[in-house]
Order: sequence, then structure tokens, then C-alpha cells
Amino acid sequence: MLRPNINNEDYHADPALGSSRARNLLGSCPLKVKHAMGQPSPSTPAHLNGSLVHTAALEPALVDVEFGCKPSEIDGNSSRTKAYKDAMAEMEEAEPNKRWLPEADYNMCMEVAASARQHPLLMETLYHAASKVEHTGFFEVDGTPCKVRPDLYNSETGMVLDLKTTLDASEKGFAKSVRQFGYAFQAAFYMTGLRAMGERPKQFVFLVVEKSEPYATACYALDNNDIEKEIPRVLEAIKLYGKCLATDVWPGYTDDIKTLNLGGLFTTNRLSITQIADKFRVSRSFVCKVVKKHKLEQRKVGNRNMVDMTEFSTALRWENERKSA
Repeated sequence: MLRPNINNEDYHADPALGSSRARNLLGSCPLKVKHAMGQPSPSTPAHLNGSLVHTAALEPALVDVEFGCKPSEIDGNSSRTKAYKDAMAEMEEAEPNKRWLPEADYNMCMEVAASARQHPLLMETLYHAASKVEHTGFFEVDGTPCKVRPDLYNSETGMVLDLKTTLDASEKGFAKSVRQFGYAFQAAFYMTGLRAMGERPKQFVFLVVEKSEPYATACYALDNNDIEKEIPRVLEAIKLYGKCLATDVWPGYTDDIKTLNLGGLFTTNRLSITQIADKFRVSRSFVCKVVKKHKLEQRKVGNRNMVDMTEFSTALRWENERKSA
């Protein structure tokens, strides 16, 4: 069951396994995860900005309660003066639960959030009767405690919506972010959790907004097949976490000697110009033309230029759409 009124700090403080920690268990090692669990969560400008964007976009009534904008001056004193710093310290002491951002960051976050709120999908779902915003769910898999906190879940449509800020909200740019930050694993973890709580999620959608003007937005759904492929890894992470909790043994990296396969690291999902031409049944010259026109990244492996197959497929689709337009 998804529950309201659990703040972010309490959610992150709970030792139940969340999606980020689960991904780190597989991508790093349990020893480092255990160490991070004993440390206070870092309060970086990026984390603070992200929190404000989410609050302003999804729970705007809480902005003035949880956040404040540092004034450029206080009683004529600039931020470099002792008088300003003393006055600012009094303001922070008077409202200890409020987090303060520099004026430029605060204004940028509010602009980003305003752009996100203007997207038709958020306008349609944010205040929908079946939508649960920033609700927390606790569940167990084989006795291992886990947790999820979807930005928005609509129990009527089964849509899970996740708000992301990014430098590049284009299809190609965000696809790279999905691969780089493991967003398919996150989606699989959330789907697993919601199902374990008796919910019926059907679609995982990202509402993406750029962090620089004009704060362009886009909306992308993950293919359910791609999400399902990640579920075995989710269950593997949960099993590993449960074992670590039960035994209090948190392994580091392997003690065995492993041979690094650098070729595999550089050629994963990459094909040569000839291989791409054969796979897509086009000429080599056409492949070279598309690669150059769309500025696709090429990596030199041996004496061959390797191109990401997914990126080429996307560029080819754009070419075909342009021809049919």
C-alpha cells in the first residue's frame, strides 16, 4: 500500500532496500553499499536543486515551507559581509527545516518546475483523483524489506511517472541517460514493488525537462520488454541484500584474478560500417552518410570504426520519417 505524508528524509533514512542502493549492489559491491549506509546523505547543490524542482513541480504548496531563496542583500549588506552572514544564520535558526538556495539556483529551479507543470501529461495527471504523488510503499520479497517512492502513480491507468531534469531532453540525449544511469533498472524495481503491494502498474513514463533555457520538455515511455529484462537483476539485488542483512557479511570485489576483456567493453552494441550495412541492408556509403549527417559517435577498435547500432537505427528512422513527410 502506498502511503502519503512520509517525508524524503524519513524515506531515505529507512534501511529498506531502494532502487538506487539495489543498483549499487550490482554495479559496485556490498562492502561499499554498507559503508555508504553508515554515512550521512550528501547535501550537494545538485541534490538540493533536484529536490526543489520536484517539490515545485509536484507539490508546489510545500515550496515555501521547505525551501527559501537567499536574499542578494540584507539591510544593504552584501552576502560577503559579516552582517549578512549573521542575519542569514538567524534566518536559518528561525526556520531550521527550511533549505536555502542561492537566488540564481532558486530562480532556475522554479523556471524548470514551471516548464514541467505546463506539460500536458502532468497537467492531466497531477490532480487526477487516482493519482498518488510522492507516496511511499514498503514491501518484502522473500523476507527482504524494500521500498519505493514513485514521483506519481495513477492507480486507474497504471502509469508510473518519474520527473527527471537533464542537460539534453532530446530522444538521443535522454536515451544515453537511460543507459548511463540505469533508469530501466529503476523502472523494473518500481514495477516489482508496486506489484508486490497489489498494484497493477502498466507503463513507466519519464517527464524530462532541461535545466537551461528555454527549459524544453519531453516525455518518454520505456518499452515494457526492456523493463521485464531487468527484473531478474532486481531480484538478484534483493536476494543479495537479504543475504547481507542476514549474515552481516558485506563482500567487496572478488579476490580472484580476472582477465579484463577490453574489446568487449568497447564494442558492446557496436558494429563496423560493413556490419551495419549488412544488418540494415543498405550500402556502406549510405551508412557513412548517415553517420556524418547525424554526427554519430565512432570508436576506433583495431583498424575498424565502430558505431552504436541503436544510435544508427534511430538516425535511420529519422531519415525515413523525413522522406515520408
